[in-house]
Amino acid sequence: MNKNMNVLGIIAEYNPFHNGHLYQLRQSVQQTEADFVVVLISGNFTQRGEPALTSKWSRAEMAVNCGADLVLELPFAFACNSAEYFARGAVELFNRLGCITHLSFGSESGDLDMLQQTAAFLAQESEEFSAALKNGLHAGLSYPKARAEAATRCLGPHCAQLLADPNNILAVEYLKQLTLTKSDIIPITVKRLGSSYHEPTLTGPLASASAIRKQLAHRKIDFQQLKDTLPEPVLSILLRELTGCQQNSALHPENECFPRSSFQSDQLYLNLLRSRILTASDTDLNQIFSVSEGLEHKLKDSIRRADSLTQLQELLKSKRYTATRISRLLAHVLVGLTKTDMAAILEQNQGYGRILGFSQGGSQLLKLLKKSKKTALPLITNINKQKEQLQECQLLLSYDLLASDFYNLLTEKNLYYHSDQVHQPYKKPTLKQL
Repeated sequence: MNKNMNVLGIIAEYNPFHNGHLYQLRQSVQQTEADFVVVLISGNFTQRGEPALTSKWSRAEMAVNCGADLVLELPFAFACNSAEYFARGAVELFNRLGCITHLSFGSESGDLDMLQQTAAFLAQESEEFSAALKNGLHAGLSYPKARAEAATRCLGPHCAQLLADPNNILAVEYLKQLTLTKSDIIPITVKRLGSSYHEPTLTGPLASASAIRKQLAHRKIDFQQLKDTLPEPVLSILLRELTGCQQNSALHPENECFPRSSFQSDQLYLNLLRSRILTASDTDLNQIFSVSEGLEHKLKDSIRRADSLTQLQELLKSKRYTATRISRLLAHVLVGLTKTDMAAILEQNQGYGRILGFSQGGSQLLKLLKKSKKTALPLITNINKQKEQLQECQLLLSYDLLASDFYNLLTEKNLYYHSDQVHQPYKKPTLKQL
């Protein structure tokens, strides 16, 4: 590959891709003068432990049609996990890809120096910090809260807000992993504009993904309002995926298109969890990656009491276990991610680049990667035809396959035609093909 070539890496979820994401992508390309853009997205379950709004394939299609050249999947074991594991898996994948020169991420702070200072401190884990963190955990605080208080005590009051905002937290973790892996990748950050991460209402063209998902959960979607918050290609894909309607017909008030019922999916999720939890022994549940401190007993008790997924989450939630941690725990229970398997995945450094979508530029980049032989992991386009290449990462891959199967059950899609073993990457058509 050309030494002067810049390849921009972005780690995201695009749940869904919105105007804020488009702003970050364009600003990042401008700042880095990138020749190619590689995006790494979570699969069918998000970092917060929730089933994604639409499949990883459709979200890859959104990204490619909005400027990404190549979209890869962050494996479930890392994608549906804490910020530390999420960042660890993502940065390591970009390191081993062998072509990424810059990593861009959004942040509420926008201050790269301050983010790097905090990341460098956390990477060292001084005795003072470790003691303060331990005291916070013993006091019953959640890990994020205990860590923020410990860092604030050691570094100063600015850490309290810095480590409270979700994009800042991930930014610090990316920077920490770049430091720990002695990566040559150059970090940049783009300050988040518009609504905050948790803003529940549509407040303008730069609305949060949370607000957009909330609007899409309504019985009748206000497409005109959504039109201002989403790039045009994304709106078309969302309408197709969630309602089966075409954009042009849906934007006319006389044509009513309704989203699929989220309540029905939640009930399916609850029933799948009931089956998993009730048929598992306490020992089996204790082996689930996110289960600790006797939580297996509470799982058994709560699953019998809960009449809804929301009620189950409320029964399990505590000062120590946040709602997000509970959501991830339930996803781990569903898919069966164990402590032993996660330890093996980390020890064996299992990894691959699962290709979800690409443009003509992405196709060119893949050819350059193949020619340069700098990529230290297999690039997957067809699981069935690449079984020999994937022997050393079967354990990691098995959880992706299970996660997709369960996602297809929850969204009532055909298990065969939508399975990872059949589905092919999205390829953006050229002008000639159109």
